[in-house]
Amino acid sequence: AAPPPPAAPAEEDPWAAAGFGARPGTSNVTEAAAPSTPNRYAQDNTPKESEAPLSLDSNGLPSDGEYYEARVGARSLGVMFYTAREVKDSLLQKIPSNMIEAMASRPIVSYVAKNSAAYNAGIMLGHTILEVNGQPVTDAVTCADLIRTTPRPLNVRCFNPNFEVVLSENKHLVKYDTLDMEAPKSANEWKMKYVVVGGIVAAEWTVNMFYSKADYDKAVKETHTRQKISVKIKQFDLRGAKIILRSKDGKPNWINYPGETSPWHYFTILPRRGYPIKISSPSLEELEPVYRAVRSFLQHDAAMKNQHAQQMGHYIEEESVYQTVETTPPRGGGRVRTNKDSYW
Repeated sequence: AAPPPPAAPAEEDPWAAAGFGARPGTSNVTEAAAPSTPNRYAQDNTPKESEAPLSLDSNGLPSDGEYYEARVGARSLGVMFYTAREVKDSLLQKIPSNMIEAMASRPIVSYVAKNSAAYNAGIMLGHTILEVNGQPVTDAVTCADLIRTTPRPLNVRCFNPNFEVVLSENKHLVKYDTLDMEAPKSANEWKMKYVVVGGIVAAEWTVNMFYSKADYDKAVKETHTRQKISVKIKQFDLRGAKIILRSKDGKPNWINYPGETSPWHYFTILPRRGYPIKISSPSLEELEPVYRAVRSFLQHDAAMKNQHAQQMGHYIEEESVYQTVETTPPRGGGRVRTNKDSYW
């Protein structure tokens, strides 16, 4: 369901209303567990599809989409909704703006827990909820109210717009405990983590690493039911960071490992504090969404700093978010990592 607004009264619980279960209480809520909107800066410089005139059907939705009905008997659906405008720079970044406007305030499925009731019923990311047991849905609040008050089973009428959604998360190999800017010498030195840039659980300026997708799903549910997060999260602050590459073309680095049939691709994040963070994948295609999200946030962050400086009457030379290995001084040896750098 839609994320609870910051000023919402304690008794309101739209997350539980959307089927994730009743809220157990709020005494253990911490600032770190506060919900956030999806990453809004995952937009790269690639032009969106050309905005040809949009053909709409009688419901004002794209005519090349598909309608379907999902039947859900479980109390817990395991989904979250946002409007198209709220996720236009992340989940829907490849969608033309005229299609975003056509979706208006309708609730867009922006998170689906794996093997949840919604997932098993075929309700997927990017789909739109139109009706619940015959009652029309025009926004996320109405959707949450109907899901909360309607007896089971639910007959949910949905719309699949048939467009490509983009997730700034995936399972990757990572390395973050050495001073080295480049990849480790052995493939065995990498650790497998589920990497999420921004997302539901944390602020958009963070890179979050979970042991698995299942742990991430659990953290999302615990966050929005006001429970203390019980899974381990490795978290890094992107504000003021740089991307370290071998060349100036903006493309991820690569390394050959013995026994591997193709190079592994990786990029290095140099945060303001702490060790470099290396994120890798044997597939460039799989690495690209997370790389694009990190790069786009850093570009946005730099632009905001430049704008603020200009407003204050200061001139600063515009900096690139990239640095090459040759121009990056090494971090001092013997420096002790503190809990300000990252934490579990």
